[in-house]
Amino acid sequence: MEETLERLGLEYVDLLYIHQPAGNWLAGYRQLEKAYKEGKAKSIGISNFEGKYIEELETKWEVIPQFIQVEAHPYFTQKELRGTLDKYGIKLMSWYPLGHGDKSLLNEPVFAKLGKKYGKTSVQIILRWHTQMGFVVIPGSKNVDHIRDNLDILDFRLTEEEMTEIAKLDKGERYYHWTDEQLAGFAAWRPSFETK
Repeated sequence: MEETLERLGLEYVDLLYIHQPAGNWLAGYRQLEKAYKEGKAKSIGISNFEGKYIEELETKWEVIPQFIQVEAHPYFTQKELRGTLDKYGIKLMSWYPLGHGDKSLLNEPVFAKLGKKYGKTSVQIILRWHTQMGFVVIPGSKNVDHIRDNLDILDFRLTEEEMTEIAKLDKGERYYHWTDEQLAGFAAWRPSFETK
């Protein structure tokens, strides 16, 4: 943490994540907690901790993470995980918020209809849906016009009926699949954390 802060020229970071439950991830999480307790990270988060991983962490954390970054979009709303998050006040940050640019998602008729109603693009409707779901959403783009459009979602609000209509799109289907074996392979080339 000290080396990272020195490289950044900062005294603290606003948010520090552990990327995934690979290797000795609990030791890594302990380092996040330490940084948080020392004020070197104002908040901490986890990424890709779903299913058994969040269940295990839930029994071991000393500091509850404020954020979790996982795949979430209208085709995969993380309904089951959200039950755990709501219990602890953990905010969901959407990864692949636009379904990795999947045309079938972006071209869903409900988004075109709502886009016409509000004078917005389908992407803007989806991003607004994320914010109204209470998700933190940071879509990536290098295109200045897209970045500008992505920010232009706060001048309208979807109705409860429209949110319900979008909810019907949830297929429980993710775009990215990883296995325990992949995590083990990832851990093999990552440096391990040591606790003092």
